[in-house]
Amino acid sequence: MRSLFLKIFLWFWLAMVLISLILLLSSAVRESQSSREREEEIDRTMTPMVASRLAEIYDKDGAVAFAAFLNHSQEGFPWRPFLFDLPAREVLGRSLPAAGQDVLRLALERPQTQIVRDDNSRWVGQSVVTDSGHRYVLVLQILPRTPPSLLSAPSHVQLLRLAAIVLIVGLISLWLTRHITSPILKLRKTANQLAAGNLSARVGPISPRRKDELADLYQDFDHMAEQIETLLASQQRLLSDISHELRSPLARLSVALGIAHRSSTPESLPALDRIERETERLNELIGGLLDLARLESGNRFVTRAHLDLELLVQEIISDANFEASSRNRSVHLLSRFPCRVNGNVDLLRSAIENVVRNAANYTPEGTEVEVTLIEEDRGKTALIRIRDHGPGVPEAALATIFHPFYRVEEARDRISGGVGLGLSITDRAVRGHGGTVQARNAADGGLSIEIRLPLQSSPSADGPPPLSLLPS
Repeated sequence: MRSLFLKIFLWFWLAMVLISLILLLSSAVRESQSSREREEEIDRTMTPMVASRLAEIYDKDGAVAFAAFLNHSQEGFPWRPFLFDLPAREVLGRSLPAAGQDVLRLALERPQTQIVRDDNSRWVGQSVVTDSGHRYVLVLQILPRTPPSLLSAPSHVQLLRLAAIVLIVGLISLWLTRHITSPILKLRKTANQLAAGNLSARVGPISPRRKDELADLYQDFDHMAEQIETLLASQQRLLSDISHELRSPLARLSVALGIAHRSSTPESLPALDRIERETERLNELIGGLLDLARLESGNRFVTRAHLDLELLVQEIISDANFEASSRNRSVHLLSRFPCRVNGNVDLLRSAIENVVRNAANYTPEGTEVEVTLIEEDRGKTALIRIRDHGPGVPEAALATIFHPFYRVEEARDRISGGVGLGLSITDRAVRGHGGTVQARNAADGGLSIEIRLPLQSSPSADGPPPLSLLPS
């Protein structure tokens, strides 16, 4: 069970149901005990008066009058009176059950009211002396009456009570659970928006009536999001500004280098060639920084269109194979299928081309880079897999090779002369198109990079909307 909402709801619900049942049972037990104590108190109060009255009737009027009185009185009272004279003989000749015999013996021994209970009734014994001086013992069998107890109702009433308890407790538990988890769910939703690149996402103010720790967490979370957005915006602005500022001196350096070449001597040519290579490397670095800054700008929208992805991949492979052939390498498209995407042609070309050129740089001489274009998810996704036969990447570095300026020193080192921005640009561009990019080592050596892009479902008459490129 992974849902926090479900866990809290079930624990609240079960706990409150158990507490409610315990309270009902304890209330019923207390009620039953109190009822028993009240009955015994009434017995000790009323039995001596009843015993005196019945003994006087028998002593003065005889057995016939006593029997007539009993027949008349039993119609309104739930009892059966037995009157014994001193030899412990029942005056009407009736037999007494075993429980009655016990209370009779106790009443003969003690003057106080004696009470004995059995499974079916309550037996009360009382010894009295009449005005004429005769001693009698009255034994009352008091039949049980249904007490007004919670547990004495019919079964269908008990079921209705239980259902009402479960329902009411469930509704209360649901409200409590929502009160606790709804802010957490909102925090999670906002955190996912931030992770997806929407740095302007905020939780917003919580209910003004709420002054608990979750309200403080809302404020702290929004403050954290603002700080992150400010820091990233400053970083991107600094990156873009520095890149733009470096372009001007670099352009002047290129012009000066051209002039120096025209008046150079054979001895100075190696130094000038080295300066030219480093200038080109610096120009490539600045261009990559500008591309990365544009992709991470967060408020940049680029126009997209319906593109033939199959044709785009074929063009990239053709150009890459032409360049790789001069270094005794090759790039081949092993499989393809007709597919179209909604996207920006320049961004997608750069994203795929960066990976293909990177693979062509690292695959050994005499080997080829294998590219496949495969249909996935019943035509909803296109998979572009680019695999080289180079040294691969350590497993621990597979998740970080798409970070800007990241290099794997052990295997794929600086021999290629890259600036460490190509895969970063690929990652931003692919995710900006709603796709994913993933790297893994091939089983028989080399690195395999998989680019997945959502395919066009149905062409729109008005054309696709602008593509929003958000930072990660």
